[in-house]
This record gives sequence, C-alpha cells and structure tokens, in this order.
Amino acid sequence: MTLRPPERLHHVAYLTRDTQTTVEFYTRLLNMKLAGSVQSESVPSTGEPHPHLHTFFQMADGGCVAFFEILGLPDREDVTVVPGWVRHLALRVPDRETLLRYREHLETSGVKVLGPVDHGFCHSIYFHDPNGIRLELTWDVRSFVEEDAAAAAEAVEAWKVRVGGQRTAGVAPARGPAALKDPPR
Repeated sequence: MTLRPPERLHHVAYLTRDTQTTVEFYTRLLNMKLAGSVQSESVPSTGEPHPHLHTFFQMADGGCVAFFEILGLPDREDVTVVPGWVRHLALRVPDRETLLRYREHLETSGVKVLGPVDHGFCHSIYFHDPNGIRLELTWDVRSFVEEDAAAAAEAVEAWKVRVGGQRTAGVAPARGPAALKDPPR
C-alpha cells in the first residue's frame, strides 16, 4: 500500500510566554479564530510534569497555529545558532490585494513589516509576532509545476556537490529516531 502525503497542516506549535498577548495578536491582527485549548499538568505524550496551556488559532482551511505557555520555565532567551530568518511560518493569502491590505493593517497596528518581496512564484511580507516568531504572509503568483520539481532535484544535487566536505566539523545533520528506522511498507 502506498502512503498518501498528509492532507493539510493540522497544527504547528510554538512557545509563548504570554497567552493573552498571543491571543490578541492572532485574533485581532491576523483574524484567526481561537478555536480550542488543552490545559494539563503534564505532557500527555511523555508524562513529564510541565503544567501548560496549549491554545489553537484556526486558519481558513482548518489548520492551526498553536502555542504552549508552560509554567516554571526559566526566564531566559531560547538561544540557537540558526539565523533568525530561517525559522519562520509562511501563511498563504488568496491574492495580492489581501497581502497589501494585511501589510497596511499590521503597520497601522504598530507592527514592523518587510516587503512585499517577489520570490518569482510568490510575493511575501515578513513580520514578527509578540513571541519573536517570524511570520510570512504569501500570495502565490503561480503553483509549482513539474518543471519546478525537476529544477529542485537538480538544485539538491548541485548543493550536495557544493557543500561536499564543508559541513561544520563534528556536527552531523540532525536525525530523529524516525530517520533511523525503515519506513513502513
């Protein structure tokens, strides 16, 4: 049996240090519905004792952007070696007019917005939420086609040649437990 790709994003989750500010941002500035929440004294999947509130903000297609506010976390910045522009969440809007209206709405609300940026296949604006998460609103100028897939495969091969032995010494690419097992048949 061949597995089909996932249907859509169910949710992606991030940390918030202030649920109320996050609710105001996503409901007021991005017009997303606060669709659900889970409050627990422990992590359901692992049993670890971390009291938390998990909130879900729904997009038009039913997928959600979610947040955890966790009690008792140290009050320090979550530091990473990854440049700030790499980790971001891109959300699609239906047309250029909506993209530009969001830019105006966000700027009027005091949010610094970059763009629109023309990426060829889409136009995007960039900004940060109150949690420091980089967000991108994007309008697709066109859909990906088979030529894009072929070009992407060629780019991956060319990149493999380019980086060759240039990977950071002593640091292997990240591999989770699932990457070590044979896929289901």
